[in-house]
Amino acid sequence: MIQFHDFGIDIQTYTDRGKENDFPDVNQCPHGLSRRPLHRHGYYQRYALTAEGEYRLWIARYARENAAKP
Repeated sequence: MIQFHDFGIDIQTYTDRGKENDFPDVNQCPHGLSRRPLHRHGYYQRYALTAEGEYRLWIARYARENAAKP
């Protein structure tokens, strides 16, 4: 599930910070399956195109603690 977050910065600043952006803590599963916090467990890249140029964005990935275990 995608959740949008307003970082309050422009796209160039977001790109420059990369993985060092202030990614939010997610306090519970948005599906309501768990009231426990989600854990950040990696990043993936996406591209954004604007009239000003092309940007490579780092997106944080989250998972429920028990979802990562077999």
